[in-house]
Amino acid sequence: MQDWIHGTQVQSMTQMTELEIVQECITKSLTPLNDHGFPIRPADVMVQHIADLEEELSRLDELAWDLSGEEREKMILFQIELLQERLQVCKMYLQSMNSSNWDEFELPKERGLEGYFASCLIKCRYRREEVDRILPKQPDSVHEEMSLAIEFKSPRSVHSQECHKKCREIAKHIWDRQPDFSIAAMINHSEIIRQARKLDGSYYSEVTIRNWIRDLCPNPKPGRRPAASP
Repeated sequence: MQDWIHGTQVQSMTQMTELEIVQECITKSLTPLNDHGFPIRPADVMVQHIADLEEELSRLDELAWDLSGEEREKMILFQIELLQERLQVCKMYLQSMNSSNWDEFELPKERGLEGYFASCLIKCRYRREEVDRILPKQPDSVHEEMSLAIEFKSPRSVHSQECHKKCREIAKHIWDRQPDFSIAAMINHSEIIRQARKLDGSYYSEVTIRNWIRDLCPNPKPGRRPAASP
């Protein structure tokens, strides 16, 4: 018996959508693997996406050389330049997430990127023992079902969720009193910094903390001068 299961089989066995499988990777219930059995990080997905975009851009450049006049200008304006802009956005996004693991990752808001992550992870392999843990079970009691759910949560995942919750509580409390406090200042607030630490003692990245709290900001205007941390 193989010790791994393809993503499409996981989807069929668990009756999950592609995005739900991405969420399982984020909570560390599942570990996506490449064809060689090595774990795939979020940044690896983006690197592949950028490579695909660059290949498509090269193809369009070759096509444009065979055109002339208005037809060539339209291809440059409506396809090549748009693709170049998208490529630049993806490269900037990659720079912000190079050190992120799945438990620090939040799906991008852009539908195109969100869909790419989903379609990529459905093509990965997953460890059989991890898949077995998330298969639908029929426990004898509700208590047993809850015990199983708690048992299969990794310490790192539980700690990350606790930090996420505490940082949001702190941010909300401060913003309720100081609505003009910027997101950048909040990320560097002493109370947030004290709570945003991993199990190994290192700190979560600013990108991770921003994703945790940005929706709570009552006045998320870009370019605002950060308020001083009390």
